[in-house]
Parts: sequence; structure tokens; C-alpha cells
Amino acid sequence: MATATLADSTPSRKPTAFYAQLHGLSGVITKPADHVLFLEHASGAVVTVTQGDAPHLVVLGEVASSMQQYIADMAAGGYAAIACSRLQEVT
Repeated sequence: MATATLADSTPSRKPTAFYAQLHGLSGVITKPADHVLFLEHASGAVVTVTQGDAPHLVVLGEVASSMQQYIADMAAGGYAAIACSRLQEVT
């Protein structure tokens, strides 16, 4: 009896960030917790998107997985906030 082998399938993943424009500014949107955040690249601003912003929000496309960590860092307050919030252990 012959046996067949199947190629491993890549598990599908849910996109976590999308390129977008909000009020004419370019950036990305993500939802790390309960709120949708808009991260503006040029200034590094992080804005909570509200229902009132919906008419001014244009979602363009999924952000590549290579950019996911940058987006997570920006949503957490940027590199300086992450570095300063780390516990400094003294031995």
C-alpha cells in the first residue's frame, strides 16, 4: 500500500496592522487592546481613533509582518518609553 505525504500548510494569521490615512495624515492603524490606534510616522504621534474619526479614516492595506514589531513599539510609547520602563535589576 502506498502512502501519501502532504506538505505542511502555513497557518493563516489575522492581520494586526493596516496602512491608513487619518485626516490626510499617513500612518498605520492597529488594535493592541480595546481601542484602535492611529500611529503617524512623521511625528510619532499615537492617536486613539473614535467613531467621529471614521469618516476621515481610509484603510489602505495590511502591514507586512516585518513591520509588526515597530508598530508594537510605537503603540507602547516609542523606543525611549520602552527602554525607560524596563526593570533595572541590581545584583
